[in-house]
Order: sequence, then structure tokens, then C-alpha cells
Amino acid sequence: METANQTPKILNGGLTEEQVAVFKKQHRKSFAVEVQDGDEVHIGYFKRPTFDTIKAVTKVAKTDEVEAGKVMFDNCWLGGSEELRTDALLFMAVQKQLGTVLNSFNGLIKNL
Repeated sequence: METANQTPKILNGGLTEEQVAVFKKQHRKSFAVEVQDGDEVHIGYFKRPTFDTIKAVTKVAKTDEVEAGKVMFDNCWLGGSEELRTDALLFMAVQKQLGTVLNSFNGLIKNL
């Protein structure tokens, strides 16, 4: 029987803190996406997309948004819970967060 205070099981593909630290050093910006599924928390580690990745995602998105999500996922994936890749609902939760990364920047125009 579950209790309200039960600690969730963390699934991150067996990556260590040291390996995650390497991601931070190798890539200018990297981030973790956490998706809770019942008593499990699946964690995936991603890097920022390159221009080539954004170009590919934009091209594929015109005909298949789910496939475009796979392109983004595969090109930014550093490691983590493989279930994020194989479980459709977990995958879609990750896609929502990756979309947030793409759309979370604001620019400002200033007159000189």
C-alpha cells in the first residue's frame, strides 16, 4: 500500500553525478527533464539544440509533429531513463518540456 510520503523511485539510466557533471562541462547549456509516472520519476538529460537540429525539426514538423519531436529528442539526448524514449506518454511529456526550451527566450529591441 502506498503512503503519501513514499519516496519515488528515481530512474535516470544509471548515470552518476560525475557523468552529469561531464554533460555540464561538455555542453555550454544542458538540462534535465523529469517526468513523474506514479511512484517513478524518469529523468532524461539533454543539451541545447544546434541550428542543424532546429532546421531539421522545423522541416519535419510541417508534415509530422510527433516525428519532429523524435528528431529533437534524438539530437539533444545525452542520456537517462530509456523509458522516456520508448513509452509514448512519457515521450510526449518530454516533448512538452523540450518545446518550452525552444520557446522560453525573450528578445528585446532597443533604439540606439
